[in-house]
Amino acid sequence: KLLISTGASPVRPPLPGIDLNGIFTLRNVADTDRIKEYINTHAPRRAVVIGAGFIGLEMAENLHAQGAKVSIVEMGNQVMAPIDFSMASHVHQHLLQKGVRLFLTKTVERFEAQPSKSITVHFSSGEKIEADLVLLSIGVRPETGLAAAAGLKIGEAHGIWVNEYLQTSAPDVYAVGDAIEFPHPLTGKPWLNYLANPANRQGRIVADNMVKGNQVKYEGAIGT
Repeated sequence: KLLISTGASPVRPPLPGIDLNGIFTLRNVADTDRIKEYINTHAPRRAVVIGAGFIGLEMAENLHAQGAKVSIVEMGNQVMAPIDFSMASHVHQHLLQKGVRLFLTKTVERFEAQPSKSITVHFSSGEKIEADLVLLSIGVRPETGLAAAAGLKIGEAHGIWVNEYLQTSAPDVYAVGDAIEFPHPLTGKPWLNYLANPANRQGRIVADNMVKGNQVKYEGAIGT
């Protein structure tokens, strides 16, 4: 039996200048080490976080604690998209009280390196802000390259398709975690759930199924 647990990879849109030094994504420990080393060697005074999901906000908090002046850029009209606007407004208030600048309903168009080693972040609206460090936190996508190359079925949400036993379209191959899609318990529609708890549960279930034969069904997760 084989288990595919390839996770997800950060979205890096093909924007001009996205590969400049000082622009980071955060997905794993190696990324954390790179960001930390950059902060230690460059002491960035201005940090721009693009994407106001949970990881983006955690990074904004950490960068703020390091003494950087933080700006958050978000395409939507609120931070933390899954929660109601009325709840997100409390977070907006808290961020502003801490001196964090919020740029909501803004889209980044390109990045430009400056002779001073800073980075100019250009918005499609024509506005621009300066940064010494940029963190991209605009989501992840399932890492399905290996599964697709092996001819396994990829589902309509673009994750690896699995049945209720977490078995892929190949009987001896199973998959779990951020790489898979699974029917949402409420809607019944396939969806991607990038959370640690469901992944942990799937790992325990799939271990039993791989060793003892398909015995335990995965019930799915609502992802509140």
